[in-house]
Amino acid sequence: MSDGDCPGEGIDWIEAWRCRQQRHRSSRNYDDGRHLWSREENARRYDASSRDEYGPRVAQTIAGLSLLPSTRVLDIGAGPGTLALPIAPLVREVVALEPAEGMADVLEEHLARDGIGNVRVVRKRWEEVDPAADLNPPYDLVIASFSVTMEAIDEALLKMDGVTAPGGVVALYWFLDPSFYELASEALWPDLHGGPYHSGPKADLLFLVLVQLGFLPRAEVLEFDRTYRFSTMDEAMQHFAPRFSVADDRERALLRTYLEARALPSEGGGIVLRHPSRYAKVWWRKGGG
Repeated sequence: MSDGDCPGEGIDWIEAWRCRQQRHRSSRNYDDGRHLWSREENARRYDASSRDEYGPRVAQTIAGLSLLPSTRVLDIGAGPGTLALPIAPLVREVVALEPAEGMADVLEEHLARDGIGNVRVVRKRWEEVDPAADLNPPYDLVIASFSVTMEAIDEALLKMDGVTAPGGVVALYWFLDPSFYELASEALWPDLHGGPYHSGPKADLLFLVLVQLGFLPRAEVLEFDRTYRFSTMDEAMQHFAPRFSVADDRERALLRTYLEARALPSEGGGIVLRHPSRYAKVWWRKGGG
């Protein structure tokens, strides 16, 4: 085998990411989340459950960041403030970018209720943001936590680097293993929607995209025991049915059977669903080093 025949040589990782995202979105009855999280009841349910479910991951994330009273933070895909709210007391300013109306509404309610004055909400997708008009860069820290869903990933990453101060950090958190939702979707989608479900690209590909763009990324593999807690199976169905685009009684029965087979009794009553998985923190410092 000659040097030119090495496996993988010449692969366009940016195009591979775009292709996998397009295939993911081609899954029949796919919902990209903006419609789902724009509904107020879904956003409130997510916010309420995330306080317990994401607590360990949030603490782990914050412990791995260099946060100073002078730090300016940009949180891309902030949701209801899962990271922005606990980070706010530790830093100078947080700009929380969140396009879903329901999520942004819940976040702003938290800010008003708790009297938090150093978080500003921008209701736009990253692809739509004009940094000069919307953001007032540069930032010492740019975070995208489980929100790296952009199809034009090269443009998105270069834009993140562009709003980062020299010596500042861009930190991306993304799935390394299939999530509970992806595994369930792959199993259920053919019967629910008459076609396959295609999972999106993972953190290993994100790392390769950054290398192709000329960055010097670092990666850290992290573990997370994803735990869903519900008082009843009906409550679990309320949570999951919109995520799986369930629309009628037949589809509800299929989803309920799947969940019942995996639910465990909770010590305090109710049920739990657990899914241990790995994710990655992929990050780089502006200007290297």
